[in-house]
Amino acid sequence: MTGLADLVVVSSPLQYVNAAEWRRRRAGGVADLVLLGDRAGGAAAIDALIARDPSLWRRIVRHPGRPQGAGPRMLRDAADLRHRRSLEALARELGERDAVAFGDFRNVSHRALVASVRHRELVLLDDGSVAPQVAAARRDPATAPAPERFQPGWFRTALARAAFGERAPPDPPSLTFFTVYGSLIGPTMLSGDRLERHAYEGWRSRSAAAPRGGDVWLLGSNHAEAGICSPDAYRALIVDGVAALRRAGHAGPVVYRPHRGERADRAQTLAREAGLTLGGGDGLPVEIAYLDAAVRPARVVVIASSAADTLSVIDPELPIARLALPDGYLRRQREHILAVVAGHDAFNPRLVVLKPAAASPWTNSIS
Repeated sequence: MTGLADLVVVSSPLQYVNAAEWRRRRAGGVADLVLLGDRAGGAAAIDALIARDPSLWRRIVRHPGRPQGAGPRMLRDAADLRHRRSLEALARELGERDAVAFGDFRNVSHRALVASVRHRELVLLDDGSVAPQVAAARRDPATAPAPERFQPGWFRTALARAAFGERAPPDPPSLTFFTVYGSLIGPTMLSGDRLERHAYEGWRSRSAAAPRGGDVWLLGSNHAEAGICSPDAYRALIVDGVAALRRAGHAGPVVYRPHRGERADRAQTLAREAGLTLGGGDGLPVEIAYLDAAVRPARVVVIASSAADTLSVIDPELPIARLALPDGYLRRQREHILAVVAGHDAFNPRLVVLKPAAASPWTNSIS
């Protein structure tokens, strides 16, 4: 420790969960928190999490994220220029720091801000299951899945790049991974990078023991909203997945917990059509919902979600399954989603795969 304060930059509830875990690991000192934008409407959930332990932070700064919306590309570039300048001004105000931790390596605003703040150590928090892909891309972009996602730029037009200067955030010379994915990151880590493993010890220590009930939690996805699959393909996957659960012998309730990026009306219609109970209306990350639950689920089923990994760390006895993605399901981000799925299978050897179309739906094989 240098006597300088730490700095944390997050934009989503799960990033905040990991930030609080990191903050509790630091021995003494103070830290400031920057809430940079509001990814998929998670601000209220972050505020609720902050309220559980506001003493973690000396100061909380709320700063707008990158402007969103349609319009002529040059006007959007001009808005991005104003945003970039606002981040540079914020960095000057924040001053030098001991450690800087941030949540999104793909986000140009995160990368630009942390690159502009002088620091002794730069820490990447888990943001879903992206960290192993970041580590792989830093070591060898030629063999990493979709490495271009980790080279964010600002402008859409050649005119803006010439007039304003692109100034894309540089790759950090060294990076500490604060992560549950140590087993996957260690073998692919760039020389000079560092690994700090955790298993949500801080959050778990604040949680009371709870019995396991008979419900299955089915965790939703924003795949249809993000254009990764069609709405019809997503609906078919969920309906067929629930039918496969029934064939496999589960007769109890199936609680559908929508992704916070899902449209509420679609989730309600889907729950009605598939015979599901809707849950998770508070917007908190499922990791916290699980620790808060008075009665915990008998099993959790995911599609392509880092919760398959994080929940296996929080409760190694929890049965977890993922739905096998049918042929033709992915129409965008195929390489990324398949890397996420392969990561689930590699990370948790106890994970089982539920094949909705198969006569015998359970398998431990990777698909």
